[in-house]
This record gives sequence, structure tokens and C-alpha cells, in this order.
Amino acid sequence: MTVGALFESATALLDRRQLTAVWLPLLAFVGTLGTVVVAGVGWGTARTWWSGLGAEGSAALVIALALLTILLGQLLTAWRTGLIRLFSGYWPALPGLTWLGRQLTARHQRVHAGRTAGDPMLFLGYPRRADRVLPTRLGNVLRAAEEHADRYGLDGTAAWPRLYVVLPEQFVAAFSGAATSLEAAATISVLGAVFALLGGGLAAALLPWYGAVACVWGGIGVALLGYRAAARAAVPYAQLVRTAFDVHRFALLEAMRLELPPSFGAEREQWRQLGKVWYSGWPDSDRASALRYPQSVEQAESAELTGSSRPASTVSPGVAQQPETATPSAASAPSAGAAPGTAGRRRLFPVRAVALVVVLLLGGGAAVVAASRAGGTPVAARALPAFHVLAAADVRGRPGRKELDELLGRYTVRAVAKGRPLRTRELGPKLPGGALAGRTVVAVPATGLADRIGRGERVTLVAVPAAPETGPAAPPERFVDVLVLDRIDRDPRPLVVAVPSTRLDRLLALAAGGAVHVVVD
Repeated sequence: MTVGALFESATALLDRRQLTAVWLPLLAFVGTLGTVVVAGVGWGTARTWWSGLGAEGSAALVIALALLTILLGQLLTAWRTGLIRLFSGYWPALPGLTWLGRQLTARHQRVHAGRTAGDPMLFLGYPRRADRVLPTRLGNVLRAAEEHADRYGLDGTAAWPRLYVVLPEQFVAAFSGAATSLEAAATISVLGAVFALLGGGLAAALLPWYGAVACVWGGIGVALLGYRAAARAAVPYAQLVRTAFDVHRFALLEAMRLELPPSFGAEREQWRQLGKVWYSGWPDSDRASALRYPQSVEQAESAELTGSSRPASTVSPGVAQQPETATPSAASAPSAGAAPGTAGRRRLFPVRAVALVVVLLLGGGAAVVAASRAGGTPVAARALPAFHVLAAADVRGRPGRKELDELLGRYTVRAVAKGRPLRTRELGPKLPGGALAGRTVVAVPATGLADRIGRGERVTLVAVPAAPETGPAAPPERFVDVLVLDRIDRDPRPLVVAVPSTRLDRLLALAAGGAVHVVVD
């Protein structure tokens, strides 16, 4: 199965909204974690491990990764409402979070108190009453949209799932796009925070100190940018929620086969009684007729003869009744406990400054962990070329005696920059003293047993010259006591060997026009 076919199969299981809002950010998250791990263990080691899986193993790993991301995406989708509530400021009653919620709520109440009723930002970004202000900007934008339905007597929380199913298709498409932007930004923010913890921990264990700091601060930066993007995306989302109540609320009454109200007061009473039915299962006993069930022809004629009609609403048509206390909804947040206008006179706690200090401390902690880990890790004292046999002068750090003995005598497979860790899994095996003296390292395209030869083995190379156009073919030549240093994982899979310098030119000339075979001594 090709990667393209696998991608098509995976995306077929997901709708476009889930693909954009959940799966693609999650795929980027898993890929970035994998990059941290690969950078920690070494690109050469990772490439060798991947080549050792073979075609079937690598395909199985890719399929398993795709299925894992789809499963995690489904879990994130199930927790989507909870994540939005968390970003809105509905936090569990923990001592630290409760204190932080009070501080942030006080800040937003101060902003709320300083705006006038004609300020559009107050209309779009905050609920009407200061005691309903939430700790976060996103929560206030969504709460302001939620309470927009109150002006019609509607409980927005209870009415929205019922109204959504009767909205026009064109409106649903626009609303789905706005919701996708909000959900994608929230998902990116959550994954950024998780990466700061998980990726920062991996980096502290595998990378130098600056890599650990970059992972922690990078994850926190992505989380903050994702939250800001979610707060911005919430504005058009909230406007569409308002539009749904303003323009399409009567579609819900028509779908319920109820008559439309003749006045604003009658509408408010009708929605109020419907809210009682939705919550408690029964309207007020003396106001059941406000539900406006359709009358039969006989009832209408009787009403005309008697000169009576439906009982008038208790609200005068030209007077807007103040909203009654709505039934508490699941989205209601606890009151901040501060009266409107008092937040501006309080000395607020410097939340942003404290948050900045915490971010700096997290990065510093990761750097300390990585530095303490690297303090005992042997590193290259200077830039080392490839296929260099390690000596004591090449190693810096505080390795133990046993660890140092494991390194000395091994050779580098690739060039190592100064200060990079020296790990035995990234080095070749130990060579006898002077094993490379008088030899030159060269890559030779070899066949035969080349795929089975390991590092450090001594073999014989048999070079077969190309057949001449005329005359007898030259006999093959043998190159004995050739030391294999590495095998390059690409076709035609050449061997990196150390051959006596006196015979190097002859070997290269034969290999250029003929074939080289490997024979184990």
C-alpha cells in the first residue's frame, strides 16, 4: 500500500471538519515528537533501524501510526466540548485554579466596567452583566453569544441543539466553517501545551540543554498562539450564533408545528413556556395556552362568536419584559463574587508577569535537567572526521572508567561536531591498535556477501575486470585483509572499506569497469 493510498484510506474515515480540526494537527504533533526522538538517538541510528524493518515492517509501522492518530483524533473529538469549556474558563474547583480564575475574572470585570453600552466590543465580547464575566476572553465571547437569545425569552443553551437541526443548509455550511476554525485553534493550543510537557521531557532526556529549552518554550508558544487564534475565531462563530437566533428562531416553532406569535410579548411568553417544557416537562398551569398549539376550525369559529381568543400575554406588546431568572444551564459558571464596577478599583495581581516567570522557569528547569544529564555524558572534545579511531584526547566530559574504556578504540562512522555526545550505538566496533595505519578508506560497490557483512569484519575482495572487446579476459585479482568499516544503505549498497594504500588505485580502476565480489576470509 502506497503512502498516498494510505492517506486516502485514513481520510475516508474522517469528515472534512474532523480532518482539518483534529487529525492534521495531531499528525503534526506526533511527527514533531518523532523528530525529537530521532534527533536524540541520532539520524544515522534511526535510518539504520528504519532500513532494518524492511518494506513490510515499515508499511506496518506507517499503518499503525495512522490508526493511532485516528484513534487519538476520535478521543479529541469526543472531548471537544470539554476542551472548549476549559478554554472558556470553566475550571475544576482546585485551589490554584480557583485563585487564578478570580484574578483573571477581576481583570475582565475591570475592562467590562470601563466600556459603555454603545461600545460594539462590549456587545461582541462580554455578557451584559459583570457578575456573568468569565476568566478568559474566549469564554466571554461565547457567553455573550449564548445570552443573546435572552432578549426573545429563549434559553440559548437549551434551544440551540433544537434550533441547529432546522437551520438552512447554506447557514449550516457557513457555521461549520467558523466552528472548524475555532476547534482547530483549540486543538492546536492543547497539543502545544502537551508537547511542552511531553516533548520537553523527551528533549531533556535525549537532546542538549538548548534543545530542551526550545521544545518547552516552543510548545508553550504554540499553545498561546493557538489560544489567541481560538479567541479570534470565536468572534465570527458567536456572530453566527446570534444570527441563528435573530433570523431563524421561528423555523424551530414551525418545525414543532406551533403557531407563530403575533407580538414580541407573546413571543417571549411562548419561548418561556417552551423552556419550562424542555427542562421540567410541563408549562405553568395557567399559561399552557401560550405554547400556541394550532386550533381546530371549530375552536377558531367558537372563539370568533364569543369574541374571545387566546389569553393575552402578560407582557404588553409594546413593552419588553425583563428576563426572568432562567433555569440554570450546564454552561453556567460560578459568580466571581464582585459587584459591577468594583474590579477597576482593586489592585490586580500581575497574572501575566507571573505566567512569564513560570514559562522561564519551565525552560530553565528543562535546561538544568538536560545539562545535568549531559554533565556525565562523554562528548567530542573537537570536530572528529568520519572513521576516526577514538583516543582519550578526543573525549571530554566526566564519563566513568568503564564507559571511557567502552569508547576508546571505537571509530566514528560519520563526522561528529565538537560538543556532540559520543554514544556507543553511533560508533563502529573497537579496532586493534594501528588497524587503520597504512590504509585508505574508500566506498566500493560490492556484490556477493556484501549485505551480510558487519562493521569491523575482515574480508577478501575479488575484483573481476571488464571483458575486453578482443582478446582474452584478464584474470580476477584478490585484495586480502580488507577491513569493512560500514555499509551504506542505498543501491547498489556499497561497502566502506579500509584497503592498503599501495593497492587503492588498482582496486578503484578495476571497480570502475568491472565488478567487485566479497569473500569472507
